[in-house]
Amino acid sequence: MKRVIVMGHGGYAKGVKDNLEMIVGAPQHMYFIDLTKEDSLEDLKDKVNHLLLEFNEDEVLFACDLLGASPFRVAAELCANHPGQYYTVAGLNTMAFLELSFNEDDLSIEALANRAVESAKTAVAKFPE
Repeated sequence: MKRVIVMGHGGYAKGVKDNLEMIVGAPQHMYFIDLTKEDSLEDLKDKVNHLLLEFNEDEVLFACDLLGASPFRVAAELCANHPGQYYTVAGLNTMAFLELSFNEDDLSIEALANRAVESAKTAVAKFPE
């Protein structure tokens, strides 16, 4: 099974969750972790590792708010220790999260990561053109 963990600063993950619930309902394979002002980096790592214990050998895509920030670094470290099983993307928008909410089992975790990135890119527009 493929799992998606959305991580970010403040209420980012909760905001993504609320947004998805309003549009498509609560995706069962998506999980949401916020780094709060009170959390240390170790607290964030503990939250993530506690959740990962539930997943056994499932593939995981981490979707982080900011490239290079603390949630991203925690996820990237995990990816380095689990090559091919874990991937990390950053800077997604609502369209990309919608794509992730319709998790297709026939896609590899890498293909799912690629799809999210491409969806985010194509959803950016300017009006009027």
